[in-house]
Amino acid sequence: DNVRTGAEWERWLPILCGSSIEGEGKGAKRVCIMHDGNELFETILESNDEEKLFQYQIDKQSFMPISDVIGTMKFYEKNGETHLEWNVEFEVESEETFAQVKPGIEEIYTTSSQKLAEVSK
Repeated sequence: DNVRTGAEWERWLPILCGSSIEGEGKGAKRVCIMHDGNELFETILESNDEEKLFQYQIDKQSFMPISDVIGTMKFYEKNGETHLEWNVEFEVESEETFAQVKPGIEEIYTTSSQKLAEVSK
């Protein structure tokens, strides 16, 4: 429930301080505001309750040297617990750039996943 609409992700995504969304489900547009004032402009590509899948595309951002960003969140049950598989695909100009951005992206996703687990209890 904390993911499916795309709204209020700032509750569990620590790099965000606010967001707004226009529309519902596939095709909805979201603007996420970061603490440093940067904005992410996104499109929801999929929100499927039956498959427990949420997918989004970052259309425009300026805080990392990456492009063509698509994030996919898939929830599944295992041993009576809910698990999250969160993948992100993106383009970079070089292997050097990838090596520079990888730790930051991993930190964002790890911290956010932990916070999401806390707010979902």
